[in-house]
Amino acid sequence: MGKMKVLVILLIAVVVLGGGAMYYLKSPAAEAESEKKLSAEELAEMSIDTDIITTNLATGENYAVVQFNIQLNSKKAKEATEKRTAEVRAAIISTVAGFTKEELVGKEGIAMLEEQLKTKLSETITEGKVERVLVTEFKLQ
Repeated sequence: MGKMKVLVILLIAVVVLGGGAMYYLKSPAAEAESEKKLSAEELAEMSIDTDIITTNLATGENYAVVQFNIQLNSKKAKEATEKRTAEVRAAIISTVAGFTKEELVGKEGIAMLEEQLKTKLSETITEGKVERVLVTEFKLQ
């Protein structure tokens, strides 16, 4: 009978630990699912489209024509960023001008540009947070 009690206690412990592990592992997934997907209107209220910008590339022989959509984390951040258009434009030009034509060719090049620009703009924008940067116009010459 003593072995049976130990077995029952072990079984209960395994069930409790298993349940706790499932709760712990499932919790982040539940949070991710519960995150609200933004509607198109909400995205537009927190996004800025830049002007079309033309700048030389690092080699000096080529140039790029680019435009970006910058998504911020709030309307307040968008308003503050709109007041810093000269700084945003300067950050874009200096970032794009640091690339060569070969580095920007293909989807990997565009992804790298978006990521570097997000980092650079995050340093420039003091109010709010840059969620993502999308290339919306892109030509290389």
